[in-house]
Amino acid sequence: MNRLLPLALAALLAAPALADKNIVVVNGTPIRQSEVLDRLWKRYGNDTVDEMIDELLLRQAAARSRIEVSAAEVNRRFARIRSQFSDPKVFAAQLAGAGTTVEALKAELRAQLVREKLIASAEGLSIGDQEIRQAFARDKDELGRPEAVHLRHILVDTKAQAQAVVSAVKGGADFRALARERSKAPTGKLNGGDYGFVARGMLPPDIEAIAFSMKPGELRVVPTEKGYHVLQVLARRAAAPAVYAKVKDELGEMLLQRKIKAVLPAYLRELRAKAEIKTPGD
Repeated sequence: MNRLLPLALAALLAAPALADKNIVVVNGTPIRQSEVLDRLWKRYGNDTVDEMIDELLLRQAAARSRIEVSAAEVNRRFARIRSQFSDPKVFAAQLAGAGTTVEALKAELRAQLVREKLIASAEGLSIGDQEIRQAFARDKDELGRPEAVHLRHILVDTKAQAQAVVSAVKGGADFRALARERSKAPTGKLNGGDYGFVARGMLPPDIEAIAFSMKPGELRVVPTEKGYHVLQVLARRAAAPAVYAKVKDELGEMLLQRKIKAVLPAYLRELRAKAEIKTPGD
């Protein structure tokens, strides 16, 4: 089947409905949209189509089994993702940077939950309380709340610009207004440079080392290849151990997802064996 798919895409690209255009021009020589699509197809086409076939087979199987997911289930999983961002504007910036929206994210979460319910039901998968308690005992250090700092940040081009920002902040200027006006960082313009509480592992190593060495209220200029970073730590938050009652549900979901991942390849092979999959020319 895969040998025929490039021919199908080639026919699509040749169709009059798809207008070709220049993506970029380099020293007078254009790179056409068709060239980009052709290269993407050659590199990723077969894998992408296989992935889409699997997704469609899972949707069809879920429809046959009448798998349903409530809005409450979707909202719980969405809230868990949203809770990782202390500032709604930072969350919005992350979605925008990924080229998605709240509605699209919720739709993907719904599809994810449907797939999980389908496979768990088909394969008889479940997680018992004893399994969760054992996993908690084994991984409780990783499940706890990590050390974090409440960080503000402005990125500028030169050392002089960074020092001017520091002087302005020390003189009483509004940090958020300065970030929106002067920061080169896209999220800085959206959230006024306020990243909320940031845990270890979430920052570039050179920035993290300095941020976690700073005292509340301190300002620091950090030079990097991207420019000069003005950092300000507003507060520090100590690490806290995990509490079983608070992590039980999420840990149980994670363990179930591991079981689903383990059986998924065989389940998909079974769906494919029963399906009629044709390509043009079959």
